[in-house]
Amino acid sequence: MIEYVSLRKGEARLYFSSTAERELFLRGMNGVEGVEGVEYKENTRTLLIRFKEGSFAHYLIENLKREKDYQRLEGEDVNFYLQPFLKHPVIKLAFSTALLGWKVGLISFAVCSMFLTPYLKSNL
Repeated sequence: MIEYVSLRKGEARLYFSSTAERELFLRGMNGVEGVEGVEYKENTRTLLIRFKEGSFAHYLIENLKREKDYQRLEGEDVNFYLQPFLKHPVIKLAFSTALLGWKVGLISFAVCSMFLTPYLKSNL
């Protein structure tokens, strides 16, 4: 896997999972239009590539960039995970309305706490 360490005007430092991956990438970059120089140390997994702006190498390195997708914890998730720990109905209602808003919190409380949960407890 290739990760960016830094990307500046005219150069990029890349980090590889292994030295074998770095060597494979280095062989592939040999002869690519726009590469001005490549620097690396023998036992490291990083590679510094100098390239011309607007060249094919610049395009290739710019498009290697992958951004990590972080999943955020939303109010609905917090409400879902914490509702079983709340015992008093008024506290459940206040918590739902605080996190989800007045309308959605009230509907969620009414449907889940008053109808769905008792039905499931009695029939399962």
